[in-house]
Amino acid sequence: MDDFARQGVNVTIYPTARVLGRARISIGSNVIVDDFVFIGAHAALTIGSHVHIAAHASITGGGSCVLADFVGISSGARVITGTDDFGGQGLTGPTVPADLRTVRRGTVTIESHAVVGANAVVLPDVTIGEGAIVGAGSVVTRNVEPWTVCVGAPARALKRRPREPMLAKERELYRRYGRLEGSTRIPPIAG
Repeated sequence: MDDFARQGVNVTIYPTARVLGRARISIGSNVIVDDFVFIGAHAALTIGSHVHIAAHASITGGGSCVLADFVGISSGARVITGTDDFGGQGLTGPTVPADLRTVRRGTVTIESHAVVGANAVVLPDVTIGEGAIVGAGSVVTRNVEPWTVCVGAPARALKRRPREPMLAKERELYRRYGRLEGSTRIPPIAG
């Protein structure tokens, strides 16, 4: 696993996970990537510390992606950083020469303590705010506010999620064990 741009300690990538473009991937510490995960080649991919990517999830599209500290990507979830533009300006599909296609690549940022539920889809140029929860099967087409629970297709806010209990647990973890190399805390936490 020494072929990543950066890798912290205690990183487990199970044998049947498929990870392409490792030279452009930075991984923090205490990360688990389950079997049957697919991570395609990206312009850049940053995975913070204490991140779990569950079985059958994928991160694809060729854009950029940041999974900050304490992020969870549930089973079957799809994080898409690039897609064909289906507006009729170009042909679609990877079998067509690049100059005849119109592809939109962007950035997906999933901030600290956010969770993407099972079989949810996150589209390009979206930020999922700190502590936000995306419900199972949801389709995220626009930014999700911090500390909200959102559901549906397209995803919409359902209710607020308590912030302080989570941040208190994070502070206690750092008090006990210290901050690990490779942390990608978005937004940064004081102390």
